[in-house]
Amino acid sequence: MMKNIFLALLLLFVSRYVFTQENILIHNNGNTIFESNISDIDSVKFQNNISIFNLGSGSPVSIPISSIDSITFSDEIINPDEIIYIIYNDYGVTIINPYENQGISIDVTEFHVVAEAQSGIANIEYHVSGLTNDGSLTVNSHESIILTLSNVSVINPNGSVINVTADNVKIQLEGNNYLSSGSGSSANGVLLCSNSLEFTGNGELEVSAVKKHAIYSGGNIKVENGIITILQAASDGFHSEGFVMYNGTLNITASGDGIDAGSGVILINDGNITINSTANDVKGIKTDNDLTVNGGEFILTIEGAQSKGFSSKQNAYFYGGNINITTSGTTVLEESGNGFDPSYCTAVKVSGNIEITNANINIQALETCNGGKGLSADGNIIINSGVINISTTGDGDIYTDEDGNLDSFACTCITADNNINIFGGTIICHSSGLGGKGISADADLVIGILDANNENLILNVTTTGERFYVSGYGDDADYANPKAIKSDGNLTVNSGIITISCTQEDEGGEGLESKATLIINGGEIHIETFDDSINASDHIEITNGNVFCLARGNDGIDSNGTLTISGGFVFSNGTRAPEAGFDCDNSIFKITGGTIIGTGGSTSNPTANVSTQRTIIYRSGASGDYICISNPSGDVILMLEIPTYTGIGGGPGGGNQSVILFSDSEIVTGNNYTLHYGGTITGGTNVNGYIIGGTYSGGQTKTFNVNSMLTTIN
Repeated sequence: MMKNIFLALLLLFVSRYVFTQENILIHNNGNTIFESNISDIDSVKFQNNISIFNLGSGSPVSIPISSIDSITFSDEIINPDEIIYIIYNDYGVTIINPYENQGISIDVTEFHVVAEAQSGIANIEYHVSGLTNDGSLTVNSHESIILTLSNVSVINPNGSVINVTADNVKIQLEGNNYLSSGSGSSANGVLLCSNSLEFTGNGELEVSAVKKHAIYSGGNIKVENGIITILQAASDGFHSEGFVMYNGTLNITASGDGIDAGSGVILINDGNITINSTANDVKGIKTDNDLTVNGGEFILTIEGAQSKGFSSKQNAYFYGGNINITTSGTTVLEESGNGFDPSYCTAVKVSGNIEITNANINIQALETCNGGKGLSADGNIIINSGVINISTTGDGDIYTDEDGNLDSFACTCITADNNINIFGGTIICHSSGLGGKGISADADLVIGILDANNENLILNVTTTGERFYVSGYGDDADYANPKAIKSDGNLTVNSGIITISCTQEDEGGEGLESKATLIINGGEIHIETFDDSINASDHIEITNGNVFCLARGNDGIDSNGTLTISGGFVFSNGTRAPEAGFDCDNSIFKITGGTIIGTGGSTSNPTANVSTQRTIIYRSGASGDYICISNPSGDVILMLEIPTYTGIGGGPGGGNQSVILFSDSEIVTGNNYTLHYGGTITGGTNVNGYIIGGTYSGGQTKTFNVNSMLTTIN
């Protein structure tokens, strides 16, 4: 009955339009699957729910009635030889092959289609639609082809669903598409391509790979558009030799790498990428070559032990984009020599350099990510601009290294085996686990650009985890110490608004630390620590900038070598004796300029024979007291609130007495100055105890004469 109704309607349409329209078009799911001049159709027959169009020339065209949504007529000139149609349906596979006599043969075995293309014609379109639970498509061509997936759903329990050998394959996505392999598959992927593979169109594609990769290309994969969801992949979501993305959306859940570009480069200009990775020792986005991100939205969730978010064996360049990475994988101790070598779960890990300009990067390393890293480079890290927010919460731990010695690992927000240069942007690092570090360079570290506007760089680093014991006893005990900003080489601060907070209540948590020379040429720097706020092994030099240091349990500024201050404003608070505001032991302490204030239980004295600016040291300050120094004209040159000590040790003579060091260009030899103490200060602005614009009243006074480079008041 249905066949008769269909035939009657078809004849009615033909008789109505044959004199005004020249062409008939057959549609499936909004797509034209067959078109012909009406005059070329000799007859139409119906057999077993199949419509057969007998043409005057060429083979008959068979189309399942269930695959025909509508029939339209047109007077436009058409070219029926452009597209090959492959339609999966309940009764088999319908093939419309206008190139049958031009070198393209298509064989069908049940629902498995094999196309052999020897036509020599490039960019022939294969239009695939329909549904089957046991089928596949293989295309072998010497030319590039276009493969349109239009509302197709194909499962192949025993192999790949689509396997194309061609120069280049462009896949156009229309509607909703689904491809899946089964447990019996030994193929390298659900969608296989021997060479380059390109995705376009506004449709969607879902891929499920029970075995191996979901989408595999022997060449480059390019995503121009479309929504591609990897529901599962036993191995990689995308596996190729190069990966480029200009737009579109990728949602990837894989047991292997999310995107593995092999030895090819990765270039992502725009689009949306979401990757969920739970397996151990895999990567979200990986290449053995360079990786470049110019834009796009990224959400990477990395849960496996020692797994990585972004991974490059060369360099990684982030020139844009909004990147969100959450890591929770544990550290793995891999056997090496007489012990182990730790491998960490890391958000961004490269063998070369990392460069960041204008990117927004947010990284969270959860508590289980012990020893995890935010940004980690075997080479250099360069940050020019952008917003970077990194938080690590996992605790560090001890292990036996490859030489058989006890060693330790801990979380670090930003770390490089070579240099770190932070020139601009907003960088926030927070590390809360035991031994956790903010920024650590194995070589030199440079912060800011000389003479640049401080507001071009906002750098906030916070550590809250305590140190932990590693080995040894007594004075020879070794601890894994939390550090805010540390370099094994030279550390230079040129500019920026830098805030460092280390909340530990034990030693080991320095603010700015260099194992060589530390130089401050500028910047607005505020540091609060328990251990030294600023520490260097060889030399500290301050030429400019505003530096505020507060150490609750150690020295404010501590050089194990020499110390030179030639400019800027430096206010350094140490704790009780033997700690100091300025400590360089018995080495040279050279002052040639700047405004310098130090408080603590003791102080290193400036070296008179190399200093050119005079210094006053007051040795009887009381903790919490207000003092003021005025010049012969009565003008205030220093107004100060002496810190209240809560740290270790005792002041000179015991208790909370403090030593105050003050050096300024306004201190002139031969003048008499007045010290006010025991009074009160009203008004003004109090910055860490340094008061500007207040009024001093009451208390007692001491008058003293400056007659040398160093004047001491008891």
